[in-house]
Amino acid sequence: MACEPRQPARGAAFSAMTALVVAGCSTAMPVRDPERWAEPFPGVWIDAKERVVEFDGVVPIDPHDPETPTVFLEVVVCSPNSREHESLVVTRALPSHVHAALLLLGAQPGRPGHWTRDDRTRRMIAAGPEGPVVDVMLVTRSAWGGERESDPATWIVDVRDGRTLRDIAGGDMAWVFAGSVVAPRPDGPGEYYKADIEGTLVGLATFGTETLGWQGVFSPDSAVQAPEWIANVRLVPAYNDPVTVRLRVQPAGER
Repeated sequence: MACEPRQPARGAAFSAMTALVVAGCSTAMPVRDPERWAEPFPGVWIDAKERVVEFDGVVPIDPHDPETPTVFLEVVVCSPNSREHESLVVTRALPSHVHAALLLLGAQPGRPGHWTRDDRTRRMIAAGPEGPVVDVMLVTRSAWGGERESDPATWIVDVRDGRTLRDIAGGDMAWVFAGSVVAPRPDGPGEYYKADIEGTLVGLATFGTETLGWQGVFSPDSAVQAPEWIANVRLVPAYNDPVTVRLRVQPAGER
């Protein structure tokens, strides 16, 4: 069944609608060769030879709508019912499953970026994320099957001057396998993986719970740092269009 486009929902209904969109669009996603790809977790695929992880999603925002042309971003890839209104892609793939798939490819997580308060100066001090570099690509496909890889940093522009995040950050800035945080459950025994709850699979702003974190540090708190990054209307696909997220684990020492 084809994926029927829908108008973006507004307000409280938005997250629930996006979850339905993701569920209803699975048939628009690519069919993978089982000789090459393994699916160790639902919706998460690995190519062990090429050290690639893939999972599918859709675009949950609509910067092409003349009523909402400026879409501020804080996340690159999120989970349903989390940060769809400020993310380029929403996916049903669990962040903890993506984490485990990267482990299967030999990558070892570092730690997310974080903020600490300097009591003397009363200022927030930023620390960037740590971990192995992972190339993040957003893959779109034409009606005739052609494939295009895009750097997410080109889908993100500065609201002040329209320059892309990649133009500003340069080629050395990347995403790293930060690994989110495992914390004790507040409602009983056991632990939980914070990115599964907060939906911060591939980050942009530094929430401190990202599975993959951007090496540049941006505060999600407008009181600390004014919102800066918006969706690039020239490159972001239409609302509800399918997108494959492709993660390539880089050898140690790369970049």
